[in-house]
Amino acid sequence: MSIRVRLLLSNLAMIIMPVILFVLAAFLLFSFVFVDHKDNRFIFGSLGTTEGARPADKQVMELKKTAALTPEKLLNVQYLIRADKELNEQGAALVVRKGDKVIYRSVKDKTLEVKDLPAFGFEGSNRPVSRLGNKLYSMQKYDFYFSNGSTGTLFFIRDADFVKRIFPLLFGSFLFIMLITNGLLTYFVSKSILYPVNELREGARKISEGNLDFLLVSKRNDELGQLCQAFETMRKKLKASTEIQLQYEENRKELISNISHDLKTPLTAIKGYVEGIRDGVANTSEKMDRYTQTIYKKANELDHLIDELFLYSKLDLKKVPFHFEKMETSGYIENYIEELRMDDTVGQVRLSLTIKEGKEFEVIADRDKLKRVFTNIIENSLKYMDKIEKSIDIVLSSNEETVLVEVHDNGPGIKESSLPHLFDRFYRADPSRNTTGSGLGLAIAKRIIEDHGGEIWAESRENEGTSIIFTLKKAVNEEASP
Repeated sequence: MSIRVRLLLSNLAMIIMPVILFVLAAFLLFSFVFVDHKDNRFIFGSLGTTEGARPADKQVMELKKTAALTPEKLLNVQYLIRADKELNEQGAALVVRKGDKVIYRSVKDKTLEVKDLPAFGFEGSNRPVSRLGNKLYSMQKYDFYFSNGSTGTLFFIRDADFVKRIFPLLFGSFLFIMLITNGLLTYFVSKSILYPVNELREGARKISEGNLDFLLVSKRNDELGQLCQAFETMRKKLKASTEIQLQYEENRKELISNISHDLKTPLTAIKGYVEGIRDGVANTSEKMDRYTQTIYKKANELDHLIDELFLYSKLDLKKVPFHFEKMETSGYIENYIEELRMDDTVGQVRLSLTIKEGKEFEVIADRDKLKRVFTNIIENSLKYMDKIEKSIDIVLSSNEETVLVEVHDNGPGIKESSLPHLFDRFYRADPSRNTTGSGLGLAIAKRIIEDHGGEIWAESRENEGTSIIFTLKKAVNEEASP
């Protein structure tokens, strides 16, 4: 139930419930006064049997019977005095009127304004409460005729001025009922609203203190429940964002540490050889040539590292332009292998290309960036090869949507625990850092493949070699996109 409906129903209940309770209370009160009050039941007396009736009721019925059968008896004052006395004992009084003249008036209430008594035949006189002068009375009248045809009326009257005291009681009861019902409704409605609000406030306080490790659960289906769910979603996203930021910060520190280490290594070597030249250690042309060659080599390593860092940074920021086009993978890889065979750094490594099912495959790719991927993968393999007969095999296959490229080597393999981190920047499976390189080659390859819309992963067994596998989109029914 929504808060709007709940508030609407509570407001209606604040109006309807007090009214219902007040009407019920008033009904019970008036029933007690006008029906169940032992001194007032005579007003409902009627002609009939007197068996089981109370004295006042019996006297009323007796007088009515006398008026109906022997009205002249009502002219006997002594008879009326005895009857009135019986009524007086029950808190009632008797008035007898003949024509327009009151022939008997009870001594019980001398303040009774007899001139205000209702006329003969007036039907509205048998009301529970009537006003006579300035006072209230409960009254019943009984009209009859004397034997000479003149009219007569019996009045059975009881002081009902106590009714005036009922209205303040009713007013007080109404106020009490209003306060109780409205108070209870306000309490329960406000509690149902304030509880989730307090939960949200407590959650906001925890977040402001940097605590995101809590759970805000709400089983409500109203607006506050939706707000709690949105707050919990925000907390989860904020926590995830904070964790990512912390990871970024940790990566940044690690990046700075790795860059510092990898830059310091060639710089330290260059500095050492330069100091050797300055100190005259390279005192022969052969030593001088060896020192300068080493300095040049380290400078190239430093330049390569800076280029790798610059490229990785641009790839990370999505600022490297790609020139995608359709290309035949098999022919492209064959040409690349021929280039490698002419490279002195490859040495006597056996290079081969295997195309499954003998088919050529067209892909959407950037030629230069794809060459960088192959170069980084193969250079990484060459650095760790420890066997006399070294080999690198490239296997080409496909499925309905992608071309699968597998680069296998027969190197020492990689521990299974290192595989998930193989494409992390500056990660080396060999922690001793005895091998050269920036530690960015496979990280750059991963970025390039992902920007091609493909995937890259590694499979390896120790002492059996490593396979770097990646996918490229097939160019079937597709146009190259820049």
